[in-house]
Amino acid sequence: MINKSVVFLRSNPVNPDPRVEKEANSLIKEGYNVIVVAWDRSEKYKMKEANLDLENGSAKIYRFGIPATYGGGMKSNLKALILFQIRLIQWLFRYRKQYDIIHACDFDTAFVASKCSKILNKKLIYDIFDYYVDAFTVPKRLKKIIESLDQRVINSADGVIICTEKRKEQIKGTNPKRLAIIHNSPAFSNLGKHYFELNQEKIKIAYVGVLLEGRLLKELANVIINNTNLELHIGGFGKLERYFEELSLKYKNVIYYGKLEYSKTIELENSCDIMTAIYDPRIPNHYYAAPNKFYEALMLGKPVIMVKNTGMDEVVSQNSIGEVIDYNSESLEAGINNLISRKSSWKDICQNMKQLYKGNYSWDEMEKRLISLYKSIGNMQKK
Repeated sequence: MINKSVVFLRSNPVNPDPRVEKEANSLIKEGYNVIVVAWDRSEKYKMKEANLDLENGSAKIYRFGIPATYGGGMKSNLKALILFQIRLIQWLFRYRKQYDIIHACDFDTAFVASKCSKILNKKLIYDIFDYYVDAFTVPKRLKKIIESLDQRVINSADGVIICTEKRKEQIKGTNPKRLAIIHNSPAFSNLGKHYFELNQEKIKIAYVGVLLEGRLLKELANVIINNTNLELHIGGFGKLERYFEELSLKYKNVIYYGKLEYSKTIELENSCDIMTAIYDPRIPNHYYAAPNKFYEALMLGKPVIMVKNTGMDEVVSQNSIGEVIDYNSESLEAGINNLISRKSSWKDICQNMKQLYKGNYSWDEMEKRLISLYKSIGNMQKK
């Protein structure tokens, strides 16, 4: 018999978190009762309970308000991280009768989840969004310790999820009991029904996500503000929120939306012409990245700009569905200009991208893999 109650653990507020939300939505569709426990870093409070409304139903969400900075690194957030771990442990014990499976996202929830799952006799799924030891923010002196602990969690979990085939290299040396590859493909059923009313005379570049240094966002803005034929449509949250808010007040062709619901994000991207999925290739995790923006661009048929030696760049170059650039502002500007010069091919690029998405990366296929993993661990005997 398959267990039917699952709790997701996530170290962000899930407001939004596309991967958590679509996995939760798929499980609700399959008949699972879903709970989410999340970390809100924007304000201080003990715990707030709310409903997370999804297409297939509602999930109860519990948020801990523990102030911290996004992208601030382990050193500056260490006290907050430890408090978050304590709150997780307390919640897992207090509400132990409300769930059968723990779905832990990344090592910063999976370590305590692994310990608690053994004590409480719960099944554990370890969903590796980013391999923790390869994050830029992990101090070098702690890498070996964290990697050893992480590998133990991988080996002891009832099921492990990674987001690309390439990521098998990252967890080399481990022996997961069950391994599923679930790409960051979007799940959006209302595609094409709603658009933003934007200036059709302008070439519009979209980015909605975490607003941090390292994604050439400031450089992107500088290219656009110096070209009145271009517009930047940008939204999200993070360190650069204030920067883009002020920039949008100064320049008419920079439009800042703040934080957007995921459905609105897709609608905005679908209303623009070009998307970016840019990461710093010096960070090991980015070599293996599976950017949401890449998959969204595929689904929408929007030419995409990526950096050499970051996840999925080979798909872009091999299929000629965008531009692969060096990690600098000059190459970014050249990439944008190259895409604009290929405007007559955008219709063909759009069709190729949608076919590629449907054939290799659709959420329908990823959903099957997720449900199959859950059914397989439901039939396993807990040791």
